[in-house]
Amino acid sequence: MPTILFIMKYPLHRRDNLNGKFDGQLAAARALGWDAYHIGWDRHGMYLVGESSRVLLRRNRCTGMPGYEHTKIFPDLMAAMRAALRHIHVDVLYLRYMPTFAGAPAALRAVKAQGAKLVMEYPTYPTQAENSRFFLRRQVFRYTDHVLAAINPMVDLYTLIGEPGPAGGLRGRPTMDIVNGVDVRALPLHAPNAASPQIRLLALASMSGWHGYDRILTALAAYAGDADVRIEFVGGDGDGSLAAWRALADTLGLSPRVTFHGALYGEALERVVAQCDVGVGSLGMYRYGLKVGTTLKLREFLARGLPFLSAVEDPALPEDPAFALRVPNSDAPIDMAAVVAFARRAKADAEAPLRMRAHAQANLTWEGVLAGVLRRVAP
Repeated sequence: MPTILFIMKYPLHRRDNLNGKFDGQLAAARALGWDAYHIGWDRHGMYLVGESSRVLLRRNRCTGMPGYEHTKIFPDLMAAMRAALRHIHVDVLYLRYMPTFAGAPAALRAVKAQGAKLVMEYPTYPTQAENSRFFLRRQVFRYTDHVLAAINPMVDLYTLIGEPGPAGGLRGRPTMDIVNGVDVRALPLHAPNAASPQIRLLALASMSGWHGYDRILTALAAYAGDADVRIEFVGGDGDGSLAAWRALADTLGLSPRVTFHGALYGEALERVVAQCDVGVGSLGMYRYGLKVGTTLKLREFLARGLPFLSAVEDPALPEDPAFALRVPNSDAPIDMAAVVAFARRAKADAEAPLRMRAHAQANLTWEGVLAGVLRRVAP
């Protein structure tokens, strides 16, 4: 059985919004016949984590340092990756694009010396808009790209999520356009709230500017219809936007109709999702020059059978008006009356969740996405 090692920021001591994606990738690799491992971290150290095993690779001395998971964690991951080679033979290393420092080329050379293939995933391609959001982020990724120039000759395949990659490959190396997948079986099926007269919208995210949720707040404030519309915000703050949206809701007089739950997981999250009628996709991607996106959130809404609002183009999602309402990917006002009409149709369509889930299962699973990738690099 071939072995794949995933390298990403995976906290073991708390839930993180991206853990669902990573768990889906791991489960898919195992379903495809691979022995899948990843490196996870907690306040004590870095661990090699398999399907039913956990081995301490190294102690973390700096986890209590402010900002650890945005700084020192990256060289620690590289050191842990080298330590993992003492425990497993790696056939494929699947590395998520992340801040990369000087020790990374030597660590990757050690993996390649085992005969491993290196796959690097760009979760948002192209990277320029995402990496230029803040001054410090720009400096970190400018240095990262310098280090990646030394890593590039070792890359056997770049997987690109977002816009199509260049026809001749990326920096002379092969590329493969993929989409974000979803683990359909891990998500409960939505049941429409046909008996409730309220319209509840779900804004579920690690709140960052590109989600553009100020647009849905402004639309609610301008709405003059008769529907009782509520917005449920679920998620922690990603870049300061959550605080700004709280303040905006207060300024617009929306506090009685908008609830900020903070980050929720497990049963607490599912209770809120079950009460909602429509999910809200990312509404501000145009602010970063993005016209095409393959966000995890919309795939999860589709797998749940929860109809949603969508602003950005996503070629992998079906053009079914029962599943999604397209709103402008621009500063144009969102028509809340149209959102209400869409939600009312969704509440009355008991079969839509099953059709949405079936489409996700047939077209958007991580198993389907990774099958093509692993065929390209299998030993």
